[in-house]
Parts: sequence; structure tokens; C-alpha cells
Amino acid sequence: MKTRQTILLAVLAAATMSAFAAHYTPPHTDGIEPYFNTTEYQAWLDKLPPADAAALVASDEEMAWWNEARFGFFVHWGPSSMLKCPMSWGRKGPRPGHSSDGTVKGGIDEAVYNSQFKQFAAPDFDADEWIQLVKASGAKYFIFTAKHHDGFCMFDTKLTDYNVMNTPLGRDVLKELTDACHKQGIKVAIYYSQPDWYNPIYATGDYNRYCDEYLFPQIRELLTNYGEVDVLWFDGLGKHPDTWKAVELIKMAKQLQPGILFNHRWGPKHWHVGDFDGPERSIGNFQVNRPWETCTVIGGGWGWMGDAPAMPLPQAIGLLVRCAGNGGNLALNTGPNGAGKILPDHKKRLLEMGAWLETYGESIYGTQGGPYQSGPWGAATFKGDTVYLHVLAHWAGTLALPALPAKVLSANVLTGGTVKVEQKNGKLTVRLNPENIDPVNTIIALKLDRPAAEIAPIKTVGLPLTIGATATASSEKSKKNAARSVVASDLKEFSEGIMVKSAWSPDSKDKNPWIQIRLKKPQMVSQIQIREGKFGNASHVEQFVIEAKVSNDWKTIHEGSTLGGDFGLVLDEAVKSDSFRLRMVKWQGGLSINSFELF
Repeated sequence: MKTRQTILLAVLAAATMSAFAAHYTPPHTDGIEPYFNTTEYQAWLDKLPPADAAALVASDEEMAWWNEARFGFFVHWGPSSMLKCPMSWGRKGPRPGHSSDGTVKGGIDEAVYNSQFKQFAAPDFDADEWIQLVKASGAKYFIFTAKHHDGFCMFDTKLTDYNVMNTPLGRDVLKELTDACHKQGIKVAIYYSQPDWYNPIYATGDYNRYCDEYLFPQIRELLTNYGEVDVLWFDGLGKHPDTWKAVELIKMAKQLQPGILFNHRWGPKHWHVGDFDGPERSIGNFQVNRPWETCTVIGGGWGWMGDAPAMPLPQAIGLLVRCAGNGGNLALNTGPNGAGKILPDHKKRLLEMGAWLETYGESIYGTQGGPYQSGPWGAATFKGDTVYLHVLAHWAGTLALPALPAKVLSANVLTGGTVKVEQKNGKLTVRLNPENIDPVNTIIALKLDRPAAEIAPIKTVGLPLTIGATATASSEKSKKNAARSVVASDLKEFSEGIMVKSAWSPDSKDKNPWIQIRLKKPQMVSQIQIREGKFGNASHVEQFVIEAKVSNDWKTIHEGSTLGGDFGLVLDEAVKSDSFRLRMVKWQGGLSINSFELF
């Protein structure tokens, strides 16, 4: 089998090829739209000796376990978890080398934040208990913040006194956690921030000295004293790889831990360096030609910010499914409180995810994304000759997708019931008794007459019909929260398929708010996607109606109770109209609609 290193050497020898191809050449590229530009990365690679460039990329064999895992458990924890603030970013003080340095006006005063470690006793911390939860959640690897940007070290380091051994807790937290992982069969990933806002050498901007006297020695400690380490999860805040002497750093790490993997944050985000990409707090686009991992929070923020509730189970499962269906992993974070206790609501939800994976894990673990690309309807995964359709949307039991270039030998509803599948006239139509629709995720397994990997990715929806449309509303909270915020004026993409950056909120006095989309001309609409608030937050809507204007009258096409950050709708019959309206019948304060897309 051709390794990624071999491909990389070939790419370096052929200047016309891209660095993207150097990482992974998929069997098919039809329908795949890489959403990034690697020109700068390629220029940097071209200056390296081929052997050094090859050393920067893991082999397919080394990536195998990670690609099969699909689910990782992330924890941000430290003395700042006692302060009800985001880790590092909640500190009011200098941020050397960062664009926000000198502009920070809010947060916990630096003197208080920096001295909080003196009160860090964490009486409830139990490494074995944490990792038992990791295993019970169904996660296959564990990411822990050994050092965040604030510079505090949660491990026994000889390079600074600003570490956990000098707290009332006085124990090597990282050692206890990695030992527990090794004991319970969980892969270890160590988060490490190269920037260090506490380190006096880093503050001078002398990065060469910082690397030689601090960064390299600490990485050596982490990769020497904690047994097998499977991933080094950097967070370099977008700085150039040469800032960290990245080639030397990665080569050293691989000497200490052969087979270790690296995320993309040892270079600028848009370079897509490392072994996998990492969209943050958003689901990555359909991308099966380069590994990726969404990192986000189950509730609250990066670190303990108060007892924030966990996202509802349907959103948690939907998040995991959409990541897998788009070809990526999910690293889901929880922030234990300052005492070292994982919040009961977070624990409950994680155990529910584990129970779901215990039953339906075959459709997630070891699968690849596709061959159907995701849409409001849901997502697809496959393994061998089996394609799993994950229907996440609200639907009436009928779903039409493009036909597969393969014969469907059998169809099975993993979540219960029987299904009829028919392929004709260029469509694959799924018909399920509405009583068998699962409220979380209806999973239909299609057994094909050939390996699904032989099928090129198939688009299930086009671009939103709402691009360039006009949006109006019954009221607007402010100019910032205007109705026009929910539709994109053009194809400009800000991040991971997100084309709008703001949201619409009605005036608080508006008792029956609505938002209306008017297209340039009547269109056939069969699917709708609505995103409310931050992904993972509970819905503020208790009853709503979606309407279409037909023959100058508003016709109800769907009635529902809650929306949330990932509401999809498959209409039983497509509707042709130029005007669609979302009307709130009953809702709570704080309503925010981020997008209203028609397909």
C-alpha cells in the first residue's frame, strides 16, 4: 500500500501537484470540493529536504486507529476552573504575541487568575472515575489540557514552578489520567499550547530561545514520562511553523513516540498542516480526502464557566453522526468544576451517548463518510458493502435520494421496523412506517452488491436556494440582529460551510414573531434547514409553524415544537413557492435564528 510519505515525496518531485494531494489521494474526487487553499504550505514544503517533508505526515497505517475511532473525549481543566471563566481567555492581562494583546478589558484580574493555583485542592478529582466515564461514553481517545495559553502546567514539569505539583492538590494529574487511560484501553492525546502568556522568555518574543529552553524540553518531558502517547494536540494560535521549529519538533516527537499523530495547529489554520484538520465549534464540511476532527463543547465553554446544561441528546447524537457522515471525528469537551467533579448533567448525557453507541456503534465506528453527502435530511456512513442512512430530520417516513450505482440487496432498520427501498428513475426512495421513525436518529442499513468505497461521493442537495434571497421579519431586536442576517448574499464562505455570521432576533415585545424568506422566483423546495442559537443549546421555541405562500395564501407545511441548532425537515411533498415563513406560536426570551435555508 502506498503510504502518505511516499505520496508526499512524489508530490515534492512534481511541482505541479498540491500539498493537499500529498496528504491523501482518495479513490474518487468527484463531488468533493476542498474548501481551503494550500499554496503557502506548498511553498514552505518546497524549501524543505524531501526527507524532512515526508517526516511531517503520518502513514495510512498510523492513522488507521484514529480514522476508526470517530469519537474522542476532551477535557479542559485547571485552576481557572475555580473562577467561572473560559480557560486562558478569561484572564485580564497580557497576551504576548497575540493580536488581542493590550486590548483586553474584561475578565478575571491577572493577579487573581495567576495565583489561583494556590487554592487548587480539587478534592473530588478521581482519574479512574473520569476515564471510566470516557470508556462508558463510547469515546475511544482522551484529550487533556496539559498546558493552555495561560502557561499553567497540569503535569510534573521541571521547567517551571507554575505547575500542579505546587498546588494543594500536589499530584501529577496528567500522570494519573494517562495511567488510567492505559489501564482501560483508551488512547492518549495530550493538548499542549505552544504560546505561553506566563513564560517570561516567550513574552520577549525570542522564540528561538523559548523553543530551546522551554518548549522542546517540555515536549520531551511529556513524551518521555507518561507512557505511550498517541496524539500531540497542539494549539499554536495560527503562528508560522518556523516559530516553533516545527520540523525539528515533530521529528523529535516521532523519535520519542513512534507513530504519534499531530493535529493541524502547528501552523496557520488555512495551511492544513499535520495529520488532521480541526474545525472548532462547527461541523466540518463533507471531506473524505483529508482526515478531520470537530472540537466542540457538550455544554458551557472551554473550561468550567458555571453549571451549564449539556446539549439535548438528539443534538449530541446528531453532532456525532454528522461528523462521521462528513468523514470526520468528534472531540467533545466537558469542563469539570474546580473541585474536579464532572457535572452530573454532562455525565448523564455522555452515558446516554455511550448507551446509544453500544446499540448502534456499527454505523459509526470504523465507518467512512458517504457515499451520500449530508443534507438537512441527515448523513450517511458506510463500511464494506453496507451503507447506513442516518435520517436526522423531521420526516413523514418517505425519503428520496439520488439512485446508487449499485444494487440494493437488502434493507434493514437498525432502530426498529421494516422499510421498503426502491431504485428507479434516477432515485432511491425509502419508505418507512411513520410509527417506526426514531425521535433521535432513524438508521437504515442498505446492503449493496459491491463495496461502497467504489462509489464516488453523491450530492444529495445543491446550494441553498436562499442565497441572494430577501429576508423580512415582524420585528428586529437591532440592526445587528436584522432579518437579512439569516440569508447569505453570495457564496462567500466564512468557515466550514457557514455563510452567515450573524442572526435574527425579534423585539422582546413581539408576541408572535415571524421571519419570511422571499426567493427571486418560485422554486421547488423539498428540504429545509433551520439553525437556532449556538449549536448544542436548548431551543427557546416551544411551538412553531413553517408556511409557504401558494396562490397568494399562506399554507402550513410543517408544525413543530422545538428547533435547536440543527433542525432539518424533509417535506412529504415538495412545495413550489417564492415565499416561505417561519412563525413562532410559543417561545421563550432570547430567541435567535442563525439561518433559514431552503433546498
